[in-house]
Amino acid sequence: MSDPIAHQEITTNATRELVSLERVGDTVHFTATVDTFSTTTQGTIGPTQSVQLPVQLSGIFMGDSLTVETDSVPEKCTSVSSALLADLHNILVHFPNPVSQGTSWKDSVELKACQGMIPTTARIARSYIVSGKIAYQGDSVLVVQRTDSIHAHGEGAQQQHPLTLDATGTGTALYYVSPRDGRMMRLNTEQDLDLAITMSGKIHRFRQISKQDFATLR
Repeated sequence: MSDPIAHQEITTNATRELVSLERVGDTVHFTATVDTFSTTTQGTIGPTQSVQLPVQLSGIFMGDSLTVETDSVPEKCTSVSSALLADLHNILVHFPNPVSQGTSWKDSVELKACQGMIPTTARIARSYIVSGKIAYQGDSVLVVQRTDSIHAHGEGAQQQHPLTLDATGTGTALYYVSPRDGRMMRLNTEQDLDLAITMSGKIHRFRQISKQDFATLR
């Protein structure tokens, strides 16, 4: 049985993150810390979590593979650690060498995180193309466009009632990349998801839109 009225959810996160990177050969060691996190939600899926800050994740990035050290992962699924992990998958991307206009490639990500308080696994297929050059902060940078296809599934409980979550959607990203060293200067992302939560035989539908803007510190 489905709800006769569609619901729409828009969530806004204000976050301050510090990501430190150290390259050793072909491996990048990272430490990412969130010290500020606040959420404003309309039509919330579940209760807001209270999370003790700062939250920190560390691990390695090699090739297309990102591995988080197990001892840095919180025992409970939290919105903050989930957002931080998703951000790392956006920021740490393997660009071809050299990066030049017209270059295209693909990769994929399996992201285990939370949607609300529901443990969820998202599978994301990503396609990239270098579309051209623009001026950014006095430098000429390459623009890389990314398009995503997203499918996610999760199972959890709310007030002892089992529930499942299924989500499908699309995403886009725009990278500004230095042609000299391949360093990311800026990143804008957008994601549009349709979510269906099934609980006690009823399906509750939501639409979730998220936008992010990343800028590197000089």
